Amino acid sequence: IGGCQADGRYLKLKYLLDLERLQRRWAEESFRVRSPSSAADIAIHVAGESGVSWSCGGSESRQHFCDFPDIADISIKQASREGSPVENRIVTLTKTDNRVLEVEFPTLREARSFVALIDGYYRLTVDAHHYFWKEVAPPRLLEDVENQCHGPISSEFAVNKLKVAGSHPGLYLLRRSPQDFDSYLLTVCAEGRRDSGGSRGGPVPLSLALAPQTRSGQDYKCCLIHRDEDGNFWLSGVARRFCSLRELLGTYGRCGLQAEGARMRLAACCPPLPK
Repeated sequence: IGGCQADGRYLKLKYLLDLERLQRRWAEESFRVRSPSSAADIAIHVAGESGVSWSCGGSESRQHFCDFPDIADISIKQASREGSPVENRIVTLTKTDNRVLEVEFPTLREARSFVALIDGYYRLTVDAHHYFWKEVAPPRLLEDVENQCHGPISSEFAVNKLKVAGSHPGLYLLRRSPQDFDSYLLTVCAEGRRDSGGSRGGPVPLSLALAPQTRSGQDYKCCLIHRDEDGNFWLSGVARRFCSLRELLGTYGRCGLQAEGARMRLAACCPPLPK
């Protein structure tokens, strides 16, 4: 690899192709744990296609516990011996039918690894913005939840969500850019009337910040938001920078936007919905 002249994109593609050739049984992770009630050694198995199962000792016979959509809650608590806390951690998985699987991990690190794995599979298969335990949630996810930001969805998908939400003037949707994951796109339902009289004392003109109009209609405008290495945000074509997305949206929500004669205001956010 060190002497290879291929670029990063080629190596990533090669990596994905190699993954497809792996045997299915390799696409699984197992954890050696024990039952808190019986102290018996068991193994917990997590696989993307079959969910969570367990087996006793070295037995090849497995008991299926649940698929990822069936998980309702995950909790971690410190174990104790004779009333004194120990390093071991007890993880409890609760299903939607209230059935429970409780296992004891030898360390907090292994318990967190298990919960993070379940958390990730749940987001891939059920709800992209969900997490069971905040301590293992990815920082980007927490940031998106705080800012009511969608993932890298397409313009057509964003406009359709705004239409379903009513397309009221001022309704907007914040999403990550599909092309540049460190940039954001702000899709706004614009005012219906046109205004050619400039922005004296009114909205900030942002003709440079807006993408060209698409077939989705003139009532929807798209603003590009950049983020630099220091974590500052700014609208494309505008020099002013903000320390957070919330500050940027709040500022333009108060003073409004204007582009190509279309007046816009940020009145209400169209947030990601569960599942």
